[in-house]
Amino acid sequence: MLTLESIKGVGAATIKKLNELDIRSVFELFSFLPSKYIGLSDPVSVDEAPNGELALFEGTVEKLSDPSRAKKTFFANMFDAIGKKLHFRVTFFNMPFLHDSLKVGETYRLLGRLSKDADVFNIVNPQMERVSKISKLDGVYPVYPLKGVMGQNAFKNIVYSALDSLSPGSYGGALGKINSDMAKCFLSLHRPKTVAEGLEAKEKLASLDLAITLRIFQKLKNESDRTFRYADKLSYEEFESALSFLPTPSQRAAFEDVKNSLLLKKRMSRIVSGDVGSGKTVVAFFALAFAAKSGYQAALMAPTEILAEQHAASFAQIAKTLGISFALLTSSVPQKEREGILNRLERGECAVVIGTQAIISDGVNFKNLALAVIDEQHRFGVEDRSKLETKGAEDVLSLTATPIPRSMALTFYNDISISVIQKREDAKTNIKTHIYPLEIALEKVFEGARKHEQAFIVAPSIFNAEGYAMASVESFQKQYKDRLAEFSTAVLHGRMSADEKTKAMLDFKNKKTDILVATTVVEVGIDTLAKNILILDADRFGLASLHQLRGRVGRDGREAHCYLVADDPSPSALKRLGALIDCSDGQTLAELDFQMRGAGDFIGTRQSGVSTTPIFGLNVTSKALSHAKIYCKTLENLSMDELLYLTRRSKERVLEFLKNLNKVTLNS
Repeated sequence: MLTLESIKGVGAATIKKLNELDIRSVFELFSFLPSKYIGLSDPVSVDEAPNGELALFEGTVEKLSDPSRAKKTFFANMFDAIGKKLHFRVTFFNMPFLHDSLKVGETYRLLGRLSKDADVFNIVNPQMERVSKISKLDGVYPVYPLKGVMGQNAFKNIVYSALDSLSPGSYGGALGKINSDMAKCFLSLHRPKTVAEGLEAKEKLASLDLAITLRIFQKLKNESDRTFRYADKLSYEEFESALSFLPTPSQRAAFEDVKNSLLLKKRMSRIVSGDVGSGKTVVAFFALAFAAKSGYQAALMAPTEILAEQHAASFAQIAKTLGISFALLTSSVPQKEREGILNRLERGECAVVIGTQAIISDGVNFKNLALAVIDEQHRFGVEDRSKLETKGAEDVLSLTATPIPRSMALTFYNDISISVIQKREDAKTNIKTHIYPLEIALEKVFEGARKHEQAFIVAPSIFNAEGYAMASVESFQKQYKDRLAEFSTAVLHGRMSADEKTKAMLDFKNKKTDILVATTVVEVGIDTLAKNILILDADRFGLASLHQLRGRVGRDGREAHCYLVADDPSPSALKRLGALIDCSDGQTLAELDFQMRGAGDFIGTRQSGVSTTPIFGLNVTSKALSHAKIYCKTLENLSMDELLYLTRRSKERVLEFLKNLNKVTLNS
């Protein structure tokens, strides 16, 4: 088996330096990945190069100084052969032997770090070759995060020597069994022929990383049977008789999905995915009723009081017809009434509770809570969602209009079933989406308000944040105070009390307010006849959130407008915003958002950010996810010990990843 000590040119001093980089085996040497690649056929101009970072340049010598005797230092004044032909200086310390090899008027390729001081550009001790005789400065140059422990070339030579010594099984242990795929990755990562090859190898290694972790997850996962056993005591016909409308075929299919899942021994984790207006809530009501008819308790948690109240009002007739006891529990419920509800829940006299986070607060106890329904699951944190499980719920049904992309779901959400609800044919969507400058969009909104067309104006933050040029409710109100005075205006954001938020939403719903200036708290929980929505700094939002916000208007089927405003958006942001103009399907937009912005922190407790793979710390992309499940099959015969061998240098990260992944799959 190949060891660090057996690599050509590696002695005790080098071993010590490698250990400082947490490298103690050949596998860990190969796992120490380049942070970037420099294409040695693509020099950059000095005015575009990042300050202090390794880059490739080309310059023509204008003047050479004589080496100083004391410091053996000399300078070469050059002009950039790329771009604007700017002048720069190259300083050579302790390298007098290079002086005579440089010729005035000759063009050279230089690999070095540029320092910029005003308009003065300087490079110190670069690697250099004459452009007419390139031999070494060609191909691709991997750059490693060595933190000054050792030089780039010295480290590269060690890696190359190790790669040259590779043979089947030379890694030893479990790695030998997946030698082919991983060995190819390491070869392409450390010695790519093109930058594209190196980047592609990184993505492939990310897939292998996820596959190893997924395989461990599958082995560790305890698919325990549920304690509760549901009885088939609610027919579809009986449930539908309690409705004031006929369900669509996709709603009926979802009823069947839920019923079949609950009648199995395995615990249910199901997502009901569908756009605004598709009728996901009635599927939740069926699940609540099915659990109650089996003699168990069920809870539905909504993100806002007004939404919880809407659900309770809708469920009341169903509960009355089917003889199900239920209660509404929010922070606004009077103390005496709350105590009565808590007593009924604890004694099992209340079968269904609908409410907000008040359901998961201390002091709320259930006799036999079997089912938790999470409405708009993306609005709750992972910890919030998991608290319902700690109160006894074994089965989880989540409703979302901003679905997890299928490429992610099919990989890591094997144990979660997905029911997709199609929009009702009579639920027409006629929302026009536009990208406008702020003044034009504002005039459109104000023009509509003068014709009694209500509007939302949404900002990404409540208050101004020092150092951030971000639109806020506060800054918008101040800047447009005089123009807003023409209309009845209110604000809505998360820092307001529950009573204040409810009043603001009800006033808007009852048309007492013309314009509601708000944060994304309006994303859910308010059904109005608003015709216009203006979203400030739209490029700061994901497509899923923008689509959800857009769904706040045009809910009566008449023409409505969504105005997207973004100051100087990047080309990628413009592409994302343009997708909203062309597409109105939530699932398609979720996929596009995932492809454009990455996975986000899909296995953490944060709801935003970027996820990285636990072993190699690579970004999780849609392509890496889709390939991970395929690679997982190559690991089927590995034992747990062999799998853990592959993760040993990142054991804590892997364990944290698995812990969070388990939370997501149980409670998403």
